[in-house]
Amino acid sequence: MTQKKQGLILLIVGLFLIALSSGYRFYNARILSFKTDYVSVPSEKQTSNPIFIEIPSVGLKLSVEESAIVNGVWEISSKGASHLNESADPGESGNIVIYGHNKNSLFGPIRWLKEGEKIKVVSEDGREHFYKVVKTIITSPDDIQYVSPKDEETLTLYTCTGFLDSKRHIIVAEPVNY
Repeated sequence: MTQKKQGLILLIVGLFLIALSSGYRFYNARILSFKTDYVSVPSEKQTSNPIFIEIPSVGLKLSVEESAIVNGVWEISSKGASHLNESADPGESGNIVIYGHNKNSLFGPIRWLKEGEKIKVVSEDGREHFYKVVKTIITSPDDIQYVSPKDEETLTLYTCTGFLDSKRHIIVAEPVNY
């Protein structure tokens, strides 16, 4: 093989690797994003943000950080769960949206939740809020009905699933008193 052919092959491989790296960075920035800008519903109640989530049946105990949608991309915590800052807070009417990476040490275990299982969310004021799983769904990032604002208090948890994280695994829960 001539030196010219080797140089051309190296150039092509280099360009391919650059394109692959750029594609991965673009993909990674959009992990867990839904294809929507969230529209919050103004609240008149004084509530506090969630700071901790526990799901005993799957061994999940995570801190919860406030996150936002920036330029259409949903920010996400790398070490815990994320609460969409425009969504409701525990104890108020509306949709409380909490999400995280699909890793066994993070939000991956929510895939094993079944209807009727309990979820505890602790808010900044120290109050414990309890929820019961009523539905599990696997859907596309285009299906925004589950993360949209609601009239009644609803807890929506989600993570990625499927080939190249192309789907969303969603848990819908309703408040209960224990």
